[in-house]
Amino acid sequence: MRIHKRTAVAMAAALIGSLTLIGAGTVTATAEETSVALPSASFRDIVVDGVHDRVFVSDPTGGSIVVTDYAGAVVQQITAEEGAAGLVLSADSRKLYVALSTVGAIAEIDTATLTETNRYPTGADTSPQSLAMAGGKLWFGYTVGSSGGIGSLDVASPAPAATVVPSGRYWYYAPALASSPADPNVLVAGEEGVSPATLAVYDTATGGLQKRTERLFTSSPSISYLNDFAVTADGQNIVVAASNPNDHQIVRLSDLSSNGSYSSWQFPNAVAVATDGTVATGASGDFVKTYRPGSTWPSFHEYAVNDLQRDGLAWAPDENRLFAITGLSYGSAPTLHVLPDAGKLDTTLSFQAPATSRKGKDLAITGWLSAAEPLPAGTTVEVTRTDAEHPSGTPVGTFSISTATGEFMFTEQPRETGDITYTATYKGDGQHMPAMTQTTVTITK
Repeated sequence: MRIHKRTAVAMAAALIGSLTLIGAGTVTATAEETSVALPSASFRDIVVDGVHDRVFVSDPTGGSIVVTDYAGAVVQQITAEEGAAGLVLSADSRKLYVALSTVGAIAEIDTATLTETNRYPTGADTSPQSLAMAGGKLWFGYTVGSSGGIGSLDVASPAPAATVVPSGRYWYYAPALASSPADPNVLVAGEEGVSPATLAVYDTATGGLQKRTERLFTSSPSISYLNDFAVTADGQNIVVAASNPNDHQIVRLSDLSSNGSYSSWQFPNAVAVATDGTVATGASGDFVKTYRPGSTWPSFHEYAVNDLQRDGLAWAPDENRLFAITGLSYGSAPTLHVLPDAGKLDTTLSFQAPATSRKGKDLAITGWLSAAEPLPAGTTVEVTRTDAEHPSGTPVGTFSISTATGEFMFTEQPRETGDITYTATYKGDGQHMPAMTQTTVTITK
């Protein structure tokens, strides 16, 4: 179920109907949240292809990749992908790379045909777990024996071959990997499931791993049992989801020092950053929350998605759809949740009009369109009128709002007595939700 803080007020206003003096604004309903049980036995990673409008979900136990469309409908299940774990897309979304954890290889899948086109061995006895693109190469975190490490694969070369790359530290397990959208050469590695947690930041410009900074999080903040992490869109910070503490910690990428937190309730286990900087956080014992770029409070959307899985959040490149994976902990199949408009701001429309007005006299009505962030110049609101002569409604006009106040005005001279209902509609844009409001005026002799 979607929990939307400000929608409750808006829906109440819609049920009350038109007010005689000030009509309260209502947010127009858009696409509803969709939940789809996936034909898979497990979950490890999720990525979103904005070129083909596809969602890829890995299933290591079943050895498959489940492919859905943006509505959550299953398009195909790519099988024979043994131990399918970490996923990453090429920059142009033409290729999907899959860490095959049980056969020591990385699969290359054509995203147009949804077929495996190449398979690259990662080394004897290796188990690749995580993937990231940085410095023009594909990087993978792997385990071998009782330790972990980092390797690279130059997928742009005519004959890609995996190489183990010294990282300057000992890894107990396969490190999770993330890259920076603002700096293509940055690679961040973190060890999951240990206490205290460790993060290391590398420069990959020379083809190897040149360590920029590393930190064991014993205090300020103390971080244990890392579950997920992501670099912010500006490349300045890393958002960390760990079982302890109960907040999503923010650390500076430059030196891994503390830089605030996002409030969570219990067991943070997922984080995703949209291309515009909007942050989504999730916890197995809390809501999925979204935050505007640069803001850590309050959240502007919340979603109740019970039993969120580790690494189980991903944004569509259009920055509005958020996808979440739940299930497994209570014996259910992995479930994909499509959370529409997660990156859009609420908008509110309101009217101010008299309860009554005289026939043939000027009737002045003022409206306001507002949002948490300024609406762009040129934003318009469409107004229609419904009365005895026009029971299906007739256009009054399209009115530009004031960029400073969001105000718009119009004046009419009603020709008939009776009730007139005015409806204002804002269609929304890439950053703002649609909105609608109504008010009724009684025209007397």
